[in-house]
Amino acid sequence: MRPDRPTFETDADLADYVDNYARKLDGRLGVFLGFPRGPDDFEVVYRSRAAETFSSASVIKLPVLYALYEKYDGRLGGLDRPREIAPENRVAGSGLFHLLSETRPSLQDLARAMIAISDNAATNELIDEVGIERIEQSARDLGMADTRLRRKLMATLGDNDLDVTREWPEGEPANATTPADCARFFADVLHEATLSSAAYDRLVVPLEEQKHATSFPRYLPFETPIAHKTGSIPTAALDTGYVSDPDSNDSPLVFAVFADRLEHGRDGSDAIAEIGDAVYAWLVNRSA
Repeated sequence: MRPDRPTFETDADLADYVDNYARKLDGRLGVFLGFPRGPDDFEVVYRSRAAETFSSASVIKLPVLYALYEKYDGRLGGLDRPREIAPENRVAGSGLFHLLSETRPSLQDLARAMIAISDNAATNELIDEVGIERIEQSARDLGMADTRLRRKLMATLGDNDLDVTREWPEGEPANATTPADCARFFADVLHEATLSSAAYDRLVVPLEEQKHATSFPRYLPFETPIAHKTGSIPTAALDTGYVSDPDSNDSPLVFAVFADRLEHGRDGSDAIAEIGDAVYAWLVNRSA
């Protein structure tokens, strides 16, 4: 059931709402909201635990996407090259390619499936294409200093032959990021700061065509301009991207709302949806 949309007169009202939600959530909530004035310069609206590390779930696919387009920038036609998906990469979970045995998608098809339907098999194949070291270096170059990719998707689940020999500190998630890191990713995209315009034109397509819409955009009007990436595991839910008021000429608002240490990940998705509704109400009131 859709909650009653709150009304906000000031930025402090929105901050109080998110603070109250953080206190009542049975878990940890990390939030970053801000208008990017440059690739690493924000007019911060709200932040809480934004520099803390969260298990990234499928949000780790963002630096994979960036690293792919960085690798092929200047020769984007190479993304049309078909690629066989290795048997060991056809892991289950979200996506479709693990169900298709007779297909040779292009690298761009894999990139769009990785983001728009969060395809795990596509992700693993692109990790092979780009390389974990290059992906992590690309993340650092973007200012995503606390983002880590240490294993492929679903590597420790199910019956597969994926290599999980890379080590990471005990108690830390294998793949990790922070709300602030993801905000920097989307600031870079909005300002087209490090790649060519042609590369960004391709990169944003699946972000704008995101099919997992039950978290931040769940209660937003249907045609709300939004580009984002979700992630979820049984104990966590994440959503990050940027959203605009379609009736305003103001720049988009970058958001990252992460919830973890939950008994049920669905609780996190519900929390993100209600915070998304509140943020949108504030955004509309601000531009009125």
